[in-house]
Amino acid sequence: MKKTFLFCLMSLLLVGCKNTGTVNAHSLKYSSWQLETPASEKAQDVITIEFLAAFRINGHTGCNRFFGQGEIREGQLFVSNIGMTRKLCEPKVNAREQAFLNMLQIGAPIEFGANELVLHGDAAWHFGPVKRRFD
Repeated sequence: MKKTFLFCLMSLLLVGCKNTGTVNAHSLKYSSWQLETPASEKAQDVITIEFLAAFRINGHTGCNRFFGQGEIREGQLFVSNIGMTRKLCEPKVNAREQAFLNMLQIGAPIEFGANELVLHGDAAWHFGPVKRRFD
């Protein structure tokens, strides 16, 4: 009986210990991520984000390239001084671009694991790792 209770207790503890990792600038440095999208999505419309030295951030919004200075405070990712190219794209892509950049500016709760990066805004934005120039 005691062994069964101990086994159940240990199982619950291990289930509760899902590793989303402590998110900090160092853990994300030199990593590249791509928004997980349906196969029907055009390749050029995919959102990407890269974390560089000094926690500079750049990427592609599906329409324009962007860059800025990142900071993680209290489990949230903030990007300030955002600059970007100014191409005009389809209204749907422009709306998604604005939602993504606004979320980065006001701060997005962030979860980080070995194979997933999740930014929470009005919806959860799930990113998977991609090989880039750092790999």
